[in-house]
Amino acid sequence: MDDVSVSVFARTDVGMHRTGNEDAFLVADLSTGNVGLGPDISAHRLGERGSLLIVSDGMGGAAAGEIASEMAVSTICDSLMNESAEGEIAERLRNATETANQRIWDHSQENIDLSGMGATVTAVVVQGTSAYIAQVGDSRAYLVRGERIKQLTKDQSLAQMLFDSGAVNLEQMAAVPQNVIMQALGTQQDVKVAISAVQLFRNDCLILCSDGLSNKVLPDELRQTVQDADDLTEACRLLIEKANEKGGEDNITVVIARFDGEALASEEESITGSFTTLSPEYSDAGTSGALDRYAASMSDDRDRSTRSLATTAFSVEKQTEQTASPIDEQTAGSFAESFSQPEHKLRSVSPAPFVRRGFLVILVIGLVSMLLLLATAYFFYDHYLKTRPLDIQPQNTSTPQG
Repeated sequence: MDDVSVSVFARTDVGMHRTGNEDAFLVADLSTGNVGLGPDISAHRLGERGSLLIVSDGMGGAAAGEIASEMAVSTICDSLMNESAEGEIAERLRNATETANQRIWDHSQENIDLSGMGATVTAVVVQGTSAYIAQVGDSRAYLVRGERIKQLTKDQSLAQMLFDSGAVNLEQMAAVPQNVIMQALGTQQDVKVAISAVQLFRNDCLILCSDGLSNKVLPDELRQTVQDADDLTEACRLLIEKANEKGGEDNITVVIARFDGEALASEEESITGSFTTLSPEYSDAGTSGALDRYAASMSDDRDRSTRSLATTAFSVEKQTEQTASPIDEQTAGSFAESFSQPEHKLRSVSPAPFVRRGFLVILVIGLVSMLLLLATAYFFYDHYLKTRPLDIQPQNTSTPQG
């Protein structure tokens, strides 16, 4: 077996505002079956079956979110350990993620109190000199190589979908609701798992994290913190402290792994050049009606401090990349206008009817807002202008004397 050594540490924190932690993580040596952060895991040689790193962010309410994220990490780990090592690791990782989706879905259907629960997941299997990544939702994986850092995953979110479609640019992204993701484990029976792989080099660092960290700490800050820290334990602690110092509104979880060994090449290469997408990018499957359900969920009077989900569109409490469905030029233009950037150039893309249906909801909201504005104007007129005596000077209407 290739000589690759792994150093790894992880940490999770409730944050500054939450009362419970819905995040979960897992680190495992798939060859020995060891799970956790003990000395046999924190520094180990890569075995034939590889090593597993997972971060999951639960949603659907305190209890439900915690259950969903724990089920996600444990199911993926159990599936990979119990399944035959034959076959492509990417396909086994995909199957394990789909199994987790089915298990969470079934559990929510059998327990009405857990209906709507779900979880994001970013899972990495390191085997040989490659890391294979499974992605659902908006937790993230980064790779640090020398002075460079690259985000290996793409958020499956409304904001990312609008950006990829050309409806908004980077400056407009801040005006897009950041609390909507397009799919998660357990919220529907079928899920589209994005699979990618990256070739590892000596001293590479993988960082997996929930959005409680990525929404607060910029990529360059992540890289600098990991490089400046004395060890991975300190790096995890410092990153969580940074997220909390910047508000800490969400749960925060980070897993960091560093790789070394004679099997890994030492020459510097670009990260992009060693990165490969192994499955079609996340598309419109699972997003039909997403904006409709999101708009409907926003009219609910439930406590917004919990992460409530519709069937496939998720109104989740996030602070703030996998590509979602493209939208047509007309719809993109409407979104561009709504973000007050008339100079934004649109590119021609294929239609997605669900966005048009969702935009009707936005139109209705706009009309209601206009009616409220008119009612306010009438109230002001009726109570302040209508009853106020007019200061009018009497006119001289007598005929001038000749």
